[in-house]
Amino acid sequence: MRAGLLLALWSAVALAQPARVLVLGEGSRTWQSGGQGLDPVLIIEPFAGATDTTNNPGEAIDFAHAPGWIGPLYFGEGQNIARRVLLPGGSISAPNAGVGFDKQLEGTVNGDHQVAFERKPTLFEPRVLVRGIEVIMGFAPPVGVGRVRFYPRNTVVPAPGAPFQSDYMRGYELWLNAAQTGPNNPDALLARSLDNQEPVVELEVLPQYVRYLRLKSIAEVPFELDEIEVYGTGYLAAATYVSDLLDLGDRATIGPLSWVERAVGDPTRSAVGLRVRTGGDSTPIVYLKNVYAVEKSQRVKIGEEEVSRQEYYALERVDRAPLKEDVANWSAWVPVVQGSLINAPNPRRYLQVRAEFTGELYAARQLDRVEFPYLQPPIADGLVAEVYPRLARAEEPAIFRYAVKLRALGEIRGFDRLEVDTNAPVSQVREAQLNGEPFELLVDFVRPEGFGLSFPPVQADGALLEFTFDLPIFRFGTTFTARAFRQGSGEVPQAVQAGDAALFGPGDLPELSGLSVEIPRPQIGKLVGRIGVGSPLFTPNGDGANDAFALDFNLLQLTRPAPVRLEIYDLGGRLVYTHVEEWGIGPARHTWDGRTDGGLAPPGIYLWLLRVQADAFEERHSGTLGVVY
Repeated sequence: MRAGLLLALWSAVALAQPARVLVLGEGSRTWQSGGQGLDPVLIIEPFAGATDTTNNPGEAIDFAHAPGWIGPLYFGEGQNIARRVLLPGGSISAPNAGVGFDKQLEGTVNGDHQVAFERKPTLFEPRVLVRGIEVIMGFAPPVGVGRVRFYPRNTVVPAPGAPFQSDYMRGYELWLNAAQTGPNNPDALLARSLDNQEPVVELEVLPQYVRYLRLKSIAEVPFELDEIEVYGTGYLAAATYVSDLLDLGDRATIGPLSWVERAVGDPTRSAVGLRVRTGGDSTPIVYLKNVYAVEKSQRVKIGEEEVSRQEYYALERVDRAPLKEDVANWSAWVPVVQGSLINAPNPRRYLQVRAEFTGELYAARQLDRVEFPYLQPPIADGLVAEVYPRLARAEEPAIFRYAVKLRALGEIRGFDRLEVDTNAPVSQVREAQLNGEPFELLVDFVRPEGFGLSFPPVQADGALLEFTFDLPIFRFGTTFTARAFRQGSGEVPQAVQAGDAALFGPGDLPELSGLSVEIPRPQIGKLVGRIGVGSPLFTPNGDGANDAFALDFNLLQLTRPAPVRLEIYDLGGRLVYTHVEEWGIGPARHTWDGRTDGGLAPPGIYLWLLRVQADAFEERHSGTLGVVY
């Protein structure tokens, strides 16, 4: 009995725990530390078994330019960034020089003044191609460039052991390209010299992004290149930050994710987008080895077998199978809306954040912190919900049955509040049941965008909450998403997941279960439903009776507010009145009081035109009206 009391006490304490908040970018969870979690592992080349385990893929994130903030790497004046061609995705080559020059080419960008790229006769190669030789540097992502300098040894840096200061390029061309070179995107010539007399060539560049830089020899005189220096400017055009695998310690309900960002320069020229993924274990990658059998004295691959990371890299290359994402235990990367719940499996123990920056040379976004609340124990291990029926005529009253089924694999909080999203106010919520028995619930609010319910806690594994609500449907594909809350846990909800929660009748097929309701095919595609005209004749004389023309209509299928225009024409086709207003889905009204730019409209017959502009097309409706006095 004492053990039972202790267990009950522990459960009560656990359920009373408030929401915790994880903040990435502050305190011990600095950006540089990745958030003090487990090292990230991103697949770079699955067949080669190559991965990136840093928080800064491609070294594109700047931690120092704005302390405490991260953003795309910034290059100040005087910063030689040529070494970036050695990073993954970058390149440096001399395609028409032959093979065996990799070390020499690396020496032209790594600051080693003892190694140079040489095109000079030797005892073994007395005749060497010089004219037309090209050195091509590739930067990924493109970098801002403001200056280029190249020279032989023993010039900028003294090198008495390599007195080749006279072996400079006597003729050159320098070409730039902001993107991939091709027939529709040729390189641009920056500079050409047919008779260069300067050992150290320094060229100013109008600040611009450069993906490829091509230095070409156009003289017959042998030469060498000690260094090709590329001086950066501005921000990288794109950068990605990847956090550690943030370990919450146990499965947790993960609340809305929010962040603090700021714009540098023109805010319309930069953006930052966040993505997350969640996992149930600490290894988002599956490591596999090839399994063989011997057939006719030959090894034949018959399958693959999972191994640990350590075992995988201890294998011979031929015995390693390609790396794979662990889709069984980790979600895909999903975008996040500021201040919203994540659209990834939840609850989970592990979460990883990815920030993707885009901008221009002198316009960028920076992140100060990313944060989210979480609950342990979670509200539930799963909340599966569905609505029925899944077909209803637009603009007509409809009755829907809603069900939420709780799943618990261990200690949970349960839920006692539910918020359901709609596209019109519900008229009634009734017939609530819990596990088939009448269940008391209260309607907390009814709004055009949804309604809220509260009730005694639901927390048993397999518990099934059902209720009925009435409302009209106004667009194709209406989805009744919902969020569950637990009193005392703060405003940290857990989203329900569409699925098979209950059997509502013979027509409720499990494979069709979900939260979306469609309208019959003939109604699909219409933006405007029923249109009602108060009176086709009106008298705008100010006596308070029938003084305005009123047009009532229903807007269907809009996913966001759209411009709705009312135009009035006289019989001569002259526009006498227009009014534009943005409306969302549902009932709407336009009125005209009979006034035009020239005063009150004269009596007569007029044409009204209603225009609704959606993303892909415009829908028009028209009719006549009369002005009488």
